[in-house]
Amino acid sequence: MRFVLGFIFTIFVIGCGYKPISKIADSVLDDRIYVDVIIDKSEPKNSVFIKDAVREGIVSRLNKILSDKQNANTFISVSTKSLDYQATVYDEYGYISAYRAILRLEFKTKFKDGKTENITTSGEYDFSIARRVRSTRYADSVISDAERYEAIKEASKEAFDEYISRLALKGYKYGSN
Repeated sequence: MRFVLGFIFTIFVIGCGYKPISKIADSVLDDRIYVDVIIDKSEPKNSVFIKDAVREGIVSRLNKILSDKQNANTFISVSTKSLDYQATVYDEYGYISAYRAILRLEFKTKFKDGKTENITTSGEYDFSIARRVRSTRYADSVISDAERYEAIKEASKEAFDEYISRLALKGYKYGSN
């Protein structure tokens, strides 16, 4: 009975034309990709974190080759539109104990045929902070560099996933060319 149900499910999935987003994006993007992240003058460290997350996503999720500018067929330029931290949880004394990082990125993609596509995405990441008690009356609710790095990295991954989804949908809607 399990075999029959498995066979029917397989036929259904194949018959409905299911195609993973990564495969659709694969048909839109060429194999050699150059990634450039525009450095934000107010927060230059964040740009490095974002570039690492985007490059990791291209290699691990899409199985593409990162290339230098001269040999690339697809160019992706990423710029930070905004990075905000919102307090989400307060403790019993009114001190902040958790934040949400909200990152908006703009991806400018230039394809082999010369067409360009601008896609703005956003990513969020909720994280708690380690409170340091300085005295019996005062606690510190400051985001450490490690917590900030992790928040930016995870929000960048989420924004990159949204970028791939939107790019794949456009490729599916208008064809891979």
